[in-house]
Amino acid sequence: MPVKQVQSALVSTLLAVLLTGVGGVWQTLAQERAPVSKVKDGILDEIQLYAAKLPSTTRVVMRPFSATDADIVTGDKKDATKTMQADGARILGNRFVTKLKEFGPFTDVSVVGAEVTAPTGSLVVDGKFTELDPGSRAKRYFVGFGAGKSGVTVSGTVKTSDGMLLASFEQRRIGVMGAAGGDSLGKLAGDAESIGEDIAKFLSAWAKDKKLK
Repeated sequence: MPVKQVQSALVSTLLAVLLTGVGGVWQTLAQERAPVSKVKDGILDEIQLYAAKLPSTTRVVMRPFSATDADIVTGDKKDATKTMQADGARILGNRFVTKLKEFGPFTDVSVVGAEVTAPTGSLVVDGKFTELDPGSRAKRYFVGFGAGKSGVTVSGTVKTSDGMLLASFEQRRIGVMGAAGGDSLGKLAGDAESIGEDIAKFLSAWAKDKKLK
């Protein structure tokens, strides 16, 4: 690399240190690095691991998954969607906490507010809903064969309490049947619960060095 480019890079790094602190620079560099492995269609639809192993800890916190209009990029904004935008994070989070405690090895699992500082040494799960589509109950009932299916999709990350990225993930659940086509809101709520459990299974399996696929 030419001397001038090296000097420019050093100056940029020093400025970044002065503006954001060493920790902020390290966090940025960590998040820009390539994943060490990728897993598709396993415990979750897609997992990217940025560390071979999880740090040793018993504490995991989840921040409420956001579900704003900007987050929800697919599906019509129907009444069931709007209800889930308000309730989805709670439904997913409660299931996640219950099931991760059950699966282990983590014993201290909780949901904390978006602005609450994560406890030192904890793992932090954060994310957003990108789909809350109630589908069509009529199509599920009269047409079947996957027509009118509902869908819930999330994307998220697992980080250390100081912000180092450990993993990113995506997961989708769909509802295709049910009595008289199935209640759309009930299907969305059930899918959100299932995704909370899916994320718990992922973290538990990774912590126990089990296969993720």
